[in-house]
Amino acid sequence: MSALREGNTTTALAGFHPRHWPLALGMGVLWLGSRLPLAWMQGVGRGLGFLAYHLLPSRRFIVLRNLELCFPERSSEQRASMVRANFSATGMGLMEGGLAWWGSSKRLLSLTHVEGMEHYHAALQYGQGVLVLGAHFTAMELGGRVAALNLPVSTVYKAAKNAYFNAIMLKRRARHYQSVIANDNLRGMLDVLKSGGVCWYGADQDFGKEQSVFAPFFNIPTSTLTLASKIARRTGAKILFSYPERLPDAQGYVLHILPVPDFPSGDLVKDASLYNSMIEEVVRTSPADYFWLHRRFKTRPPGETNPYA
Repeated sequence: MSALREGNTTTALAGFHPRHWPLALGMGVLWLGSRLPLAWMQGVGRGLGFLAYHLLPSRRFIVLRNLELCFPERSSEQRASMVRANFSATGMGLMEGGLAWWGSSKRLLSLTHVEGMEHYHAALQYGQGVLVLGAHFTAMELGGRVAALNLPVSTVYKAAKNAYFNAIMLKRRARHYQSVIANDNLRGMLDVLKSGGVCWYGADQDFGKEQSVFAPFFNIPTSTLTLASKIARRTGAKILFSYPERLPDAQGYVLHILPVPDFPSGDLVKDASLYNSMIEEVVRTSPADYFWLHRRFKTRPPGETNPYA
């Protein structure tokens, strides 16, 4: 199988077993949700977020701890409200994943628009590929589908632990993207860029100290992957930054595309700091819409303790 079309979906789906039934039911809910009016679909998502808030105390703790670290100026009451808002946004993001996977192109085009396409066209003219840096916002899955509707793009993914879900994810994404590339498949990413293609890559999760540097994120030294800088330097690919915005009152979505100046700079810490600062600027505007359920600050510099312990 080509390095750009990864994942043996046939094997995983052939092993359908009763232990997968709850997941299959969940996929059915997402499929049905993708047929609902947007306001109803988002309402279901908020309901799922409400349930998760009450049923997942360990994840609630992680969100609250992240917000304590990043927004120390807020009161405890304000942060408690932010936690509830984040679970609500995460639930909406889950339902939007169904819309991204099963929604028709016609419907999605009516709900979305892109700001900054001129930056994409300008970057493409150099003919050395375009690396689009993204981040894990709650509407990320839908944002990726919006991008794929407007430009031919490949996407980098982290394999899910559940093989059945991973197979479904790969199958649905492969229908919309030029290719899906595992996050450890450097060759696959290089091939796309060297052919003049476009590749989306989100590097804002904690993968430990390997291939990472500590760069500030909300004034906290944060383990940040350096692969984007190395790929850009190796290929000459132009760098863009993209993020999705969920409009209020079920008005739809905007995908923002922004240029990233002076990247790569030749300094890995400087590049990582610029990337983190662009994410932070968006998060400060809409803190509920970032994926705070992740232990973003787990890896610490020498002498610092794990803040989630």
